[in-house]
Amino acid sequence: MEYNSQRPKMIIPEYGRITQKMADYVCEISDREKRNAAARQLVEMMATFNPQFKQIEEYRHKLWDHLYIITDFKLDVDSPYPKPDRLDMSQIRPEPLPYPRQKIRFKNYGKNLQTLIEKIKDITDPEKKKSAAETIAYYMKLVHLQWNNENPSDELIKADLKMLTDGELELGGDYNLDNIKGGPKQQTASYRDKGGERGGYKKNFKKRPGAHPGNRPFRKKR
Repeated sequence: MEYNSQRPKMIIPEYGRITQKMADYVCEISDREKRNAAARQLVEMMATFNPQFKQIEEYRHKLWDHLYIITDFKLDVDSPYPKPDRLDMSQIRPEPLPYPRQKIRFKNYGKNLQTLIEKIKDITDPEKKKSAAETIAYYMKLVHLQWNNENPSDELIKADLKMLTDGELELGGDYNLDNIKGGPKQQTASYRDKGGERGGYKKNFKKRPGAHPGNRPFRKKR
């Protein structure tokens, strides 16, 4: 048995090992006309991996470049596009995008809330600041109701708001957040749980001697 660890490494794994073997076979064809025809057929087969881009000129150019790369630039055919220069694979592949690593004081509220608080700190009008504090508290409780299976108290929301804003935003002791709705939706029971029939009701059949409950009673014609 031949394992992948014993096989040669694929240069572009997304096309599969069969494509790699076919590309190596195309390089060994001595007749140039047959080699050109085989290379065109191989490019058509490679295009089936993304058929939605098959007719795009830029994508076909990319397929021919990949064919040269797969063959380690040993392929000698009459390509409709210029042969690319030999490049290091590290230059062909894009650099990985850096993941944003920023400290979030309360991860359950998310990064957006912390960014919003930083902008609100610059507000000088006391009425606008009070309105902003109420809006933020509303959002904080709404997040709790949507993502947690618990209903936090107003005291907890007020304490978190004070801690997040370093005491700059506070709510009065009489401010009530109980009117906020938006918790996790309760799953409704299926019709089978309600009675086994559609609409939540079960049909009741009167038992008659000698008759099946689901059959209509037989009546003799007069």
